[in-house]
Amino acid sequence: MSRIEFGQISSTKKNAVFLAIYTEAISPWKYFMDDMQHTSCPAVIMIDRWDGRIGFPGGTLEPDEDILDALVREIKEEIGITIKPNKVKGVISQDTSKIVTHLYSLNVNELEFLHIYYHILNNFSRSILNHAYETGDKSHFMSEITGIKIVPIIEHNKKGINKFLENGFAGGGKLDLEVFLKEILNLQKI
Repeated sequence: MSRIEFGQISSTKKNAVFLAIYTEAISPWKYFMDDMQHTSCPAVIMIDRWDGRIGFPGGTLEPDEDILDALVREIKEEIGITIKPNKVKGVISQDTSKIVTHLYSLNVNELEFLHIYYHILNNFSRSILNHAYETGDKSHFMSEITGIKIVPIIEHNKKGINKFLENGFAGGGKLDLEVFLKEILNLQKI
């Protein structure tokens, strides 16, 4: 696995795009009466996959598809939201033995972040019902992903992001997350 120039499309391997939707400050503990009550931290949305690994939402480009068009399409299919290409920022491209991956990021405020998260949960539930009772649903909920998660970017009492990084990640997902933490959130110590 090697890092390459961002957005460099391979003509011999499949290419895939992924998105890190994040907020620089979230306070999920403000309603609890403990030492975390006044804590704020960055957070990112990640997905659980059928194979038991964790990753960012996204997927592979269609033949001759523009990279940003693929990102918009894959995010709509995987988590049911529509993104604006001019709002995303390139993070890292990697050339692995089988595929070339391109991670983008989307920075939103805390309210937008929670709105997106709950919108994804709603889409997830609706998609399950559509797949069960209707035809024509083009989303990939339950066929590719089994859930979503908010990942707080904080270490507290020897747990948190440092323990989260011990999970199994899909493909280059762990390196994508580490580069995102260092280069987008400027967290040098993880």
